[in-house]
Amino acid sequence: MKLDLPNLFTPLYLKLSEDTPWPAHEKAFYLLTKDGPFFCRNHALFRSSVLTEKLPAELAAHEPFVELNCPKVPQRLLERIIGFFDLIAQRHGAEAAALLVWNTKTGGVETIVPPQISVVSSSWNGFPLEVRYVVPSLAPHLMLVGDIHCHVDGPAFASHTDKTDETHRPGLHVVVGRIYQEPPEFHFEVVVDGTRFRVKNLLSIAQGYARRRPHEVPQAWIDQVRITSWACYRQSSCARTDASLDDAVRQRLDHWLKEHSHDSGAENGQGNRAAAADNDTWLGRRDDNPEDTK
Repeated sequence: MKLDLPNLFTPLYLKLSEDTPWPAHEKAFYLLTKDGPFFCRNHALFRSSVLTEKLPAELAAHEPFVELNCPKVPQRLLERIIGFFDLIAQRHGAEAAALLVWNTKTGGVETIVPPQISVVSSSWNGFPLEVRYVVPSLAPHLMLVGDIHCHVDGPAFASHTDKTDETHRPGLHVVVGRIYQEPPEFHFEVVVDGTRFRVKNLLSIAQGYARRRPHEVPQAWIDQVRITSWACYRQSSCARTDASLDDAVRQRLDHWLKEHSHDSGAENGQGNRAAAADNDTWLGRRDDNPEDTK
């Protein structure tokens, strides 16, 4: 189908079916298909169709972008989450993580702290390596919109591990670093359709931040965190003695570890490893198949 657009020097066609007629009367034209754009020619000696990255020069320029209009994280909730990270860091020198969910009934953002294993280098107060968790099944009125985890004393940035894990996890991804500072460092990125967008202003995703609130951290959050060394966690017997994780979650973590045992997660000493349950995200249904996330 030809797009009837004025001022196009080279015509643009859409291929909508396998039997779309070939425009033999055009000397040259662009063909937009599900496999990408093609530049095509009808020459006296040949007929060709070549994959191209370019489209007609008459088209206007366009850049990738994302504009957030989701509810912001309440300031007190963010301060409580930072207090939670601070407590885990002070007690164990370890990372911790929390999930951000949108309550479609109240219209507000809430947090869920999932059962998690925080891995340190060699001892109970060793160098933080990564935090591993499984996203739990959520109630129908809760939508997963993001996550936030702490790099303890390290800088706030998206490590290679973070980027790999978040490629097929659309939403807001927050990294907290330099937890010993007040305020700590923040790093915000949004992932949409596999593309990462940097968000530079905290006020774009939260109502604000003044100070951490460790005294308001629920004990239930702290109880969700299990601290272990990397050497110990690699041994399945160690994971099986973990009373803080129920059997289903523990089995999924063990299965994940076996599949990723070649990666120590120690890249830059930071990582946020998560497996996902079948939940709603802001781009639709989320399951373990990355191809079904859009």
